[in-house]
Amino acid sequence: MRRKRTGERRRRIPSRRLSVSLAALALAAGAQALAFPADAAVQRQSPHTCKQGFVWREAFADDLVCVTPAIRTQTRSENAAGPSNQQPGSVFCRQGFVWRETRPSDLVCVVPSSRDQARSDNANAPFRLVDPGATPRGGVQITTSGNYLYATGTGLSPNNTVRFYAVGINTVGPYSLGFLVANAQGALSGWNYVATISCRAQQNGPATIVVLDQGSGRVSTGGITYAFQC
Repeated sequence: MRRKRTGERRRRIPSRRLSVSLAALALAAGAQALAFPADAAVQRQSPHTCKQGFVWREAFADDLVCVTPAIRTQTRSENAAGPSNQQPGSVFCRQGFVWRETRPSDLVCVVPSSRDQARSDNANAPFRLVDPGATPRGGVQITTSGNYLYATGTGLSPNNTVRFYAVGINTVGPYSLGFLVANAQGALSGWNYVATISCRAQQNGPATIVVLDQGSGRVSTGGITYAFQC
């Protein structure tokens, strides 16, 4: 009887080892899952973090324009249905549809109201970020001479509006300064006058200049100006 019990114990050892191995694998899998945060967590850690109630549109890779969750869902549906709204063998749209144009190369065919929505979302992109002044430097640079703000740059949407805002000067949101229009090569050739800046009550301090490429909704920073300081 003792030998039989000993044999039973020996036969159970591999099962216990297997249980320990499975537990270790489960812990490892859990650790790996924690290493890859969910979509919402990624957005919270990004310099393009959206304000509460907004999420990235994701019409294409790296589309970080903040929109409502309903618009993102709509955008995904449009991406899936886009080919069926095209003329056969062409990038042109069937009658009743237009290119969405969340950026110049976005040729997904949608109803006209969706294109209007995309343009509106692009125009409001800086106001939906938690901190637009935290976005990376882009292709636009700014400088000030006296009280005058100038800008130059490349990598913009061709023939589209480029808007400039100041943050960090005690305003509720981005403070509108002015706009320029990129040329056909997507550039601001030479140094272009943007706005006249001077010391103002309650707006006294170094300002980060936020740049909006309205053709794509891309938000970046162009530099810092001290022209607001008295």
